[in-house]
Amino acid sequence: MSNPIMSRNPYFTEQRTPAGYPAMPGYQPGGDQNQQGYAPQADQSYGQYNQQYGQQQYAQQGYGQPQYDQQYEQTAFGGQDVNRAANGEPALTNEDVMMKVGILLGVTVLTAVLSWMFFVPADINASGYGLAMGIAVGSSLAAFALGMVMAFKRQLGPGLTIGYAALEGVCLGTLTGVIELMIPGTAIQAVLATAAVVAVCWFLHSTGLVRTTAKGMKIAITVALAGIVFSLANLALSWTGVIDAPWGMRSAEVMGIPLGVILGVVMILVASYMLINDFEVAQIAVANRAPRSFAWTAAIGIVMTILWIYLEILRLIAILNQD
Repeated sequence: MSNPIMSRNPYFTEQRTPAGYPAMPGYQPGGDQNQQGYAPQADQSYGQYNQQYGQQQYAQQGYGQPQYDQQYEQTAFGGQDVNRAANGEPALTNEDVMMKVGILLGVTVLTAVLSWMFFVPADINASGYGLAMGIAVGSSLAAFALGMVMAFKRQLGPGLTIGYAALEGVCLGTLTGVIELMIPGTAIQAVLATAAVVAVCWFLHSTGLVRTTAKGMKIAITVALAGIVFSLANLALSWTGVIDAPWGMRSAEVMGIPLGVILGVVMILVASYMLINDFEVAQIAVANRAPRSFAWTAAIGIVMTILWIYLEILRLIAILNQD
């Protein structure tokens, strides 16, 4: 189980042989491969190779020329070009995914800065405070709805993904600006802490120190869904005035520790685990030679998790600094 944005397409699923080993690109499950593929071709090509070796190749090409290496680099099992997907489109690479991640994060930062400039008042007591919070909540709900739409699509393009990044930028930029008015220094702390968490996740993934499992992802997604339900309930109770605490139910204390701090730490750990899984799934898509157009799908899954981490860190810092 992986990020719902990626899990609906087989390119993001690791294929394995019946023995449990990772399958090579072009692998076809079933027992008829030896009958139709490798054995006859091997016998036939072996005889041709013996005939050609002494008559043509040795004399014409010369010993030690890198022809075999060049052919191996250009073709995969079954004679398919390793640089192209099955549909003929250039194959996805890690650079493609990272470039799209950079574009989406750039859109988020740009819209966040513009939203802070235009929607956040200069004074916390100004009349525009309520409008700013309304814009933050409204754009957050719109981004959530768009995310649900994307979760049911097998492939995403620049339209939906950039639109989602822009909505998240409006939400996070406005919310960050409002919190910065109340607690100066929160924004830079949240940005640096998020960058540190993402860097650690990338290190753990790239070195193989942490590998996610299907069971672990089921637990992580369950906790994440429970957190979404809690947040929506907390928002409703705060808006209706049932709870008048600054952070709603998160302001309640458990053994002297605000509930929001406990939940914040848990959600950051869950989001970090899911980010490692996002990196893994993107790597699987590259190994499966997914078409390059799938870079947007892989990138938005990674960006969504990074922005989630930022939101949890921002809220955690604000709760820790509340009076």
